[in-house]
Amino acid sequence: MTKTPVMMLYPLDRAKSFSTKFLFIGKALSKILFSLEFDLQKAELDIDPERFALAALFSAMIYGIIFVFVGLMFGVVITKSLGGTTILISLALGVMSFLAILFFHLLTPKITANQIAKLVEQDLLFALRTLLIQISSGMSLFEAMRSISRSKYGQVSKEFGDAVKDINAGMSESAALERLAFKTKSEIFKRTIWQTITTMKSGGSVVTALQSEVAALMDQQEETIQNYAAELNLWTLIYLIIAAALPSLGVTFLVIASSIGSSGIGKGAIIIIAILAITIQAALILVIKSQVPKVIK
Repeated sequence: MTKTPVMMLYPLDRAKSFSTKFLFIGKALSKILFSLEFDLQKAELDIDPERFALAALFSAMIYGIIFVFVGLMFGVVITKSLGGTTILISLALGVMSFLAILFFHLLTPKITANQIAKLVEQDLLFALRTLLIQISSGMSLFEAMRSISRSKYGQVSKEFGDAVKDINAGMSESAALERLAFKTKSEIFKRTIWQTITTMKSGGSVVTALQSEVAALMDQQEETIQNYAAELNLWTLIYLIIAAALPSLGVTFLVIASSIGSSGIGKGAIIIIAILAITIQAALILVIKSQVPKVIK
């Protein structure tokens, strides 16, 4: 069973049963992002890019219809009538929403792959330290990787588990690691694997290679945390402006404009402004939360 992305309204399992005569549409859409096939693999979504693109198209159409009705509802509440302008604006909102959601769906595999990469990097330092200790104590690389795969290192354990399965299936250690390097989206993990492979093929010490990678990873994580602390001040300022200043100024402006135009501002308009302000604030909080380095637990 293929897991459907959270915001996609069309199940990917149902998309697998699409008729082949419609796949030309999905094939054309999939060419918008040439890396879609590889992103699907790295996001662990077992579906063809053509069928995924068709599912994205149908989901975006549903969103477009929903936003048309939402626009009509808001238009009626604000203007207290259903005029031609309200209908045109609602249709434009639906079309723009359709295009935006479609592009977002097509980017979802890349976003998911990047999230998986961050999950890998969250536990990578601890896993590499354990791997280094075990190999230094005389354990073979395969036994050390199998030990990591059975430990609680999140996505890192799963990645090593895939390599262990390949080795058990008859693949050599270097070939299994190469496959893992091509699969992972984490550049840090990819670099570590390639350095290990190069050391193995050259007859060097894997322990020395892992020691240098652990030291480099520690320095990089410290720099990431320092950069996030500096960015957090800017995000705090933006949140205060959006959460406090803009809603107050917006309501004040509407009151002044309505008094000049001899028309009152209704309760519905105030409710809509409040809902929009809360929605924007919630979205901003989610954005700030997504910027937290995964190395912080």
